[in-house]
Amino acid sequence: MQPPYPAPVTVWHNDTYDAIDPTRPELSQTGKIIVITGAGAGIGREVAAAFAQAGASTIHILGRTKSLLEETKQIVEKQNPGTNVVVHTADIVDEAAVTAAAKNIGSWDVIVANAGYIPSPETIESSDANEWWKTFEINIKGNYLFSRAFLPYKNSGGTIVAYSSGFAFLPPSLPFLAKNSSYSTSKVGTARFYEFLAIEHPDLNVFIVQPGVIRTALYEKGELQLDDTIDSIKLPAHFTVWLATHEARPLSGRVLFANWDIEQLKSIVVPRLEKDPIFLTTTFGGFPFAG
Repeated sequence: MQPPYPAPVTVWHNDTYDAIDPTRPELSQTGKIIVITGAGAGIGREVAAAFAQAGASTIHILGRTKSLLEETKQIVEKQNPGTNVVVHTADIVDEAAVTAAAKNIGSWDVIVANAGYIPSPETIESSDANEWWKTFEINIKGNYLFSRAFLPYKNSGGTIVAYSSGFAFLPPSLPFLAKNSSYSTSKVGTARFYEFLAIEHPDLNVFIVQPGVIRTALYEKGELQLDDTIDSIKLPAHFTVWLATHEARPLSGRVLFANWDIEQLKSIVVPRLEKDPIFLTTTFGGFPFAG
């Protein structure tokens, strides 16, 4: 289908497709160690399942609720007996817990920074200051603490996929954005943070991803009312597996939508990046996507 928003590609996906199928041999994650935050449910759980399908040997899952993580472990291991799923109960804003998890896990090949927070929609004037700021504590400080703890254990050539949001880059005048100031601005910060991380660690492949419009607990809490543009939960999960392959490396350091067709990313966007290195970044000139 045609993109509903400005995009650097002409093909837009709402569901998974053959090129990002995690069982495709070119997307193999055999022998890799994967770390996923916010893996107790929703997109995080689906990402764990996708990496298991792709042959990952060990998947470490982090979250605040042990029972949900154990549920993810049971589901993924039952479907993929060759994968070992290890549970770590840790809130990403708890520095001690995150540091302990990093030490216990040790070296890693792929990190998927999925944990995030959205408050109930309110105008700035009517919002609760603590609740408004909590979004920044989780979406920015949490990613900072998590990254700082895990970076010493990275394997060279590894991948970090961090989920941001289209809310970070779309006009605040859009009706569904009107009461989501803290979520939108914190997700801009998330994207910018990982752009810095990509520059500081050129041996890593770092991607900032809008995972799509997925009906998760965050979607319901945010009262987003975007039912006409709902995406399959498999789309961001399978797109993320593709990002952990050599095919995606030329796109490192960029903001990407999981909806964008990967063949067009390779044939249209990669050549443009050679001429326009700030394209698809948060700097002036990096957006809008089209043009």
